[in-house]
Amino acid sequence: MRLFYNAPSPYARKVRVLAHELGLADQMTLVAVDPWRDPPELLAATPLAKIPALVVGDTTLTESTAIGEHLLRLAGRPAPDADAALDRAARTGLAQGLIDAGFGLVVEGRRPAEAQWQGWFDRLRASLDRTVPVVRISGDPEGFGDADLGDVTLACALAYLDFRLPDIPWRSARPDLAGWLDRVSLRPSMVATRA
Repeated sequence: MRLFYNAPSPYARKVRVLAHELGLADQMTLVAVDPWRDPPELLAATPLAKIPALVVGDTTLTESTAIGEHLLRLAGRPAPDADAALDRAARTGLAQGLIDAGFGLVVEGRRPAEAQWQGWFDRLRASLDRTVPVVRISGDPEGFGDADLGDVTLACALAYLDFRLPDIPWRSARPDLAGWLDRVSLRPSMVATRA
């Protein structure tokens, strides 16, 4: 397997953390790229020029959640039942939304001031402010459950907010999550994937 990634990307970090947690990291060849420059090797793998992109034989998987689900299947870690799968998907979706909103704020903030859209900033920020109070972990206060995709996604989302948007006071709004993130950030998977 080859994984195209960029170290600061929370999307790619999510996949890399999960691969470490599942014991699959040594089965991946990492290919660091700058997706904003449309590198030929990334374009050969996916016309979307998005990361992460996981090449498995003749197939390329894009979108971090789809890659994560593939890794869970590969490691023999599907959800134990339909209810657990639904819960994991719901938690993963909310956490993914935090990544999307945070990333959107960062990208919009990099545009020239005269080209920025305040309404878009406000919408993204409001979605963060509404979502942080309701996200939750699987229940493992010290880790990622059984390599839970929702927990890994949430940890990468919150770490990205700390990294790129430290002015967003999510920690004061959710000290329980701040403590959890501080603990899981010491896990080898999180340390190995830090930008």
